[in-house]
Amino acid sequence: MALTFAAVLMSSVLLVMSASLSKTLRHKPPNECEWLAVTTYGDETIVSQTVSDEQEVALHCQVRTMNSELEKTNFSIIQPQYTVKLKIECNNQLYLLSSLGTGTFQTLIDLKELTIDSCKLNTLARESFRGLRQLRNLTVVTHNNDWTSVNMEVQSDAFLEELNMLERLDLSYNNMAKLPEAVFCSLQNLVYLNLTRNRLRHLELFHFGSSGQQKCGATLQVLDLSHNNFDSVNSQVFSHLSNLQELYLQGNVLSVIGDHGFDGMSALSVLNVASNRLVNLAPELFADTRELREMYLQNNTINVLAPGLFNELSRLLVLDLSENQLTEEWVNAATFTGLVRLVLLSLSNNNITKLDATIFRDLFRLRSLRLDNNGVQHLPENVFSTLIDMRTLVLSSNKLTRIDQFTFDGLPSLNQLSLDNNQIQYIDPEALRNSTDLEYLHLNGNKLYDIPAVLNNVPNLKTLDLGYNQITDIFNTSFPAMSQLIGLKLLKNQISNVSKGVFDRLPELHLINLANNKIQKIEPGTFDNNTRLVAVRVDGNYLRDVGGLFSKLSNLVWLNISENFLEWFDYALIPTGLQWLDIHGNQITELGNHYELETQLTGFDASNNKLTEVTGSSIPDKVQNLYLSNNQISKIQSYAFFKKPNLTQVDLTGNRLRTLNPQSLRISTVPSGRPMPQFLVGNNPFVCDCSMQWLQAYSVEPDRNKPKLVDLETATCEVIYNRGESRVLLKEASEEQFLCQYDMECAKRSTCDCCDFDACDCKMICPTNCTCFHSVSSTSNVVDCSGAGYVNRVPDKIPMNTTVLYLDGNTVRTLSTHAFLGRKILKVLYLNSSNVERVQNRTFLGLKELEVLHLDDNRVSTLHGDEFYGLDKLKELYLNHNRITYVNGTTFRFLQQLTVLRLDHNRIVQFPVWRLSPTLTQLTVAENHWSCACDFVQQMKEFLQYAADAVTDADQVRCLDHSGGFNIFSDNGTAVCGTTATPPQPDKPFNGSSNMIEGALNSGGNLTTPIKTVVQRPDILDYVPILIVSFSAVFFIVVTAMVVYVFRHEMKVWCHSRFGVRIFCKSTEFEMDERDKLFDAFVSYSSKDEAFVVEELAPILENGDPSYKLCLHYREFPAGGYISDTIVQAVESSKRTIMVLSENFIKSEWCRFEFKSAHHQVLRDKRKRLIVILLGEVPNKDLDPDIRLYLKTNSYLQWGDKHFWEKLKFALPDVPNNQRPKAINHKHHHHHHHHHNRGVHNNYSRPLAIHI
Repeated sequence: MALTFAAVLMSSVLLVMSASLSKTLRHKPPNECEWLAVTTYGDETIVSQTVSDEQEVALHCQVRTMNSELEKTNFSIIQPQYTVKLKIECNNQLYLLSSLGTGTFQTLIDLKELTIDSCKLNTLARESFRGLRQLRNLTVVTHNNDWTSVNMEVQSDAFLEELNMLERLDLSYNNMAKLPEAVFCSLQNLVYLNLTRNRLRHLELFHFGSSGQQKCGATLQVLDLSHNNFDSVNSQVFSHLSNLQELYLQGNVLSVIGDHGFDGMSALSVLNVASNRLVNLAPELFADTRELREMYLQNNTINVLAPGLFNELSRLLVLDLSENQLTEEWVNAATFTGLVRLVLLSLSNNNITKLDATIFRDLFRLRSLRLDNNGVQHLPENVFSTLIDMRTLVLSSNKLTRIDQFTFDGLPSLNQLSLDNNQIQYIDPEALRNSTDLEYLHLNGNKLYDIPAVLNNVPNLKTLDLGYNQITDIFNTSFPAMSQLIGLKLLKNQISNVSKGVFDRLPELHLINLANNKIQKIEPGTFDNNTRLVAVRVDGNYLRDVGGLFSKLSNLVWLNISENFLEWFDYALIPTGLQWLDIHGNQITELGNHYELETQLTGFDASNNKLTEVTGSSIPDKVQNLYLSNNQISKIQSYAFFKKPNLTQVDLTGNRLRTLNPQSLRISTVPSGRPMPQFLVGNNPFVCDCSMQWLQAYSVEPDRNKPKLVDLETATCEVIYNRGESRVLLKEASEEQFLCQYDMECAKRSTCDCCDFDACDCKMICPTNCTCFHSVSSTSNVVDCSGAGYVNRVPDKIPMNTTVLYLDGNTVRTLSTHAFLGRKILKVLYLNSSNVERVQNRTFLGLKELEVLHLDDNRVSTLHGDEFYGLDKLKELYLNHNRITYVNGTTFRFLQQLTVLRLDHNRIVQFPVWRLSPTLTQLTVAENHWSCACDFVQQMKEFLQYAADAVTDADQVRCLDHSGGFNIFSDNGTAVCGTTATPPQPDKPFNGSSNMIEGALNSGGNLTTPIKTVVQRPDILDYVPILIVSFSAVFFIVVTAMVVYVFRHEMKVWCHSRFGVRIFCKSTEFEMDERDKLFDAFVSYSSKDEAFVVEELAPILENGDPSYKLCLHYREFPAGGYISDTIVQAVESSKRTIMVLSENFIKSEWCRFEFKSAHHQVLRDKRKRLIVILLGEVPNKDLDPDIRLYLKTNSYLQWGDKHFWEKLKFALPDVPNNQRPKAINHKHHHHHHHHHNRGVHNNYSRPLAIHI
């Protein structure tokens, strides 16, 4: 008794603790899971913090696998009470099997819905769902289809009687090949069963019919068996499914359905057996399914319909017989008898060639009839007369040739009629007299030659398609008044002209398509009365002018005038509200914007034209997608894409761009939260010249004012000087390949002031008949005089900073001493194939940086010793294929860095190659006349064997004697080593040591004379130090003075920018007088360069330190004043005048007489108040004579110069500290009015104004 009481007490305590723990752990889900609250309607919402303790909840878990090799899943930790839904979703990317253990979910006693998704299960075992007595909905979708080798097997007792509350079971996508017999019979309340997307084959195993021992499925309402491998439906196989309402068998391989295959399903309302292999249907097949509402039989091979097959289906609403092989033999008046409620009938894609006149007599409720893609050739009169409720009639893609007066009688409710893709040539004008409510008429793809008169009877049309016919003319009377017509399609006809007024009676027209006709002219004003037009297509015609067509269409959003013959375009031709414009495939050479209109274009396709240049005014400010590919664009103006803040994509591929400057791709700064615009620049003939090297280091960040060049990695460029590959990937080109050709160039443009004189080291003049190239930094300078016709001399005036020199292919028999003196940075010299016979001593003196020397393929016979003196850094020397017989022992002693030496194919007899520099990595000595003398052969053989890796032709080295000689490297020459027979010797037999000694002795005798002279006049030595010091001091002073003189301007700028001091300058009288002027500078520029001035120039000057007061053209000045007077006033009120000289300036502003005359005074002002800024490349031929003279005689600033800002501020007047105005932040284009009372111009009572 005591023990019993203790047990009861303990259980009570545990129950209280469990309840307490339950409240504590509520809504604290396991890892990888989350709680959701379940409403009274079964919906799931996020759990709030104030949820009640009795709130039912759902748990969603996303795990890698479930009870796999990787991890074990414990569902017992889930709070059991009030957890009514559980969804487990596995990672579908992991190819690992999951499993369900015995009683996996048995603790979840309140669970009503369980979903297992994407967990690769291969078995549903006996007690996997033990304890789930409240379960209503079970879904196990493994997607084992992804693993064809994994099948899910369901054991016979997987669904215990404990699951008798289960109502919905989904086992789709499990790759199940079979199921145990009567496996679902224990589920007495099952309403919904989904087995789609498996590989099941036998229906009998379900025991849903009389063939089974058990009667199963009596409660089923929805059964989905689609997309399995069922090949037949036997009689009575579903006879127990008396409550089944929906049966889905589509996507199987059914070829036979038994005579009574659907018996017993008296409640069936939806039957889908589409996409099978059915050939015919049994006459009594639907005898027991009279409640059918929808039947889908499409996409089979049915060619026979038994008479009366559908007669008893009086409740049928939808019948789809499309995509079969039915003919008029089986589709006749008896086929649809009794289908009095049928609403939708589809007979499309069959083989019906004609219709019985009474075929549709019982279908008076039919609303949609599809007969498209048959072979119907003729429609009997009144064939549709009983279809008084018909809304949609589709007769497309048949073989109809005419529509007679009574063909469509009896269709008062017809809304859509499709007669497209037939062979219709004639339509009776009264054919649609009873269908006045028709809104959509499709007549495209026929053989109509004019606009059919039948349109007079359909005034309520909204869409009319007459495309793909043979219509040649449209007149003002062609279209009757159709006040509701929105869309008109006339594409692909033979129309040649469109006159004004032809569309006047179509006031509501929104879309018109005239594409792909033969239209040569559309009369101006044709669309003026169609003000509601939103989209127009006239592409694919022969138009040469579209002036006066679209500018008044304020609602037009989309316009396509591509593939015509337009030769000019201006934005004045289109309405400002247009958003998408397609003009590709024309012959347009320029995108004009004469009136500087601001359009709303966001999409613009101007590809495949003849555009040559991209300017800022040619690109709409609000454009997002810009297509300029396959034009002839060779130039992109600086800042062309600037102030286009909406840019998303620009396509510049397939043009003629050879170079790009950084400012050409400059865009407005993109906020950090927005993606960068993407530019395509590939498939252009870029050249790797010195102006393109900046692209190698191209980067969008950090300034975010450059677009992303998405195809830069694949862009190629032509190497303008390369004796190898002509095109290389731009990103992989070496610095030495970015070269520019020149005839005369200053190596240091900013510091070289001696280029006007001949004796100037930094002046590079390309020799006659040569081509020359230099890099940006002048570190590479290639001079190519190959085959230039020089005879017995090298070219004169080879640039001093040459790095690679080609002299091959000339005739230079003697290379004289000091021939290349002064070329201190020459690295590669080609003298091969130049008929050189003699190289004088110290020919290459001064070439301290030379690394590669080619003297191969010449006629050199002797090397005396000093030919290569001074070549301390030479690494490669090519002397092969000469006639060398003698080599002095001192010839190569100066070449301490030599790595490659070629001596093959000469006539050398003896030379101790083993004494050459140990730095050699490649040596060739074969094909010479090597001596067979015993000592020499022995040493040579040892050397070749020792240095076989370096001597690349060691196995080919032979010695020669009167008997023919032998291979020194491989043959055993011991037997003949002692022979006295040797080949003829050169005039001076080789002996390195004796020659050196002999040379020293011979020269030693000559050294005594100068020594003796020095001894005879010792008094001179006392003055030598003084003379040296004096000469050095004078030399230093002269050099310093020259440097100061040459670089005086740079020193002035540097001192001014660094310390604010102007050296070598004195205040002039006019500078004292200009202190009272209103502005520091008046800036004159083209309106097309406003982006540069307002965004680049002005902010730095106005907001910097010091800040300047600027009078900006197009910003400060309101319109209405006289241009010349206003400019004169602006100049006189400013201390300096800045002229932004660009191609736009020359071609627009400077062309105006009053503008030019006002500026001439500034050009001729001798007080140097004018500051000229060159923006981009300005053609010299287009310059005014006064401007050309000014640029020749005065300094100017080049935008892009690295010291641009320092030079500009030096040219501007100084701003005293006590007069420095606060920085003015001009960010907008509205006018700023500056007032003053200085009295410089008493009549100046209004703001300075100029507007062009």
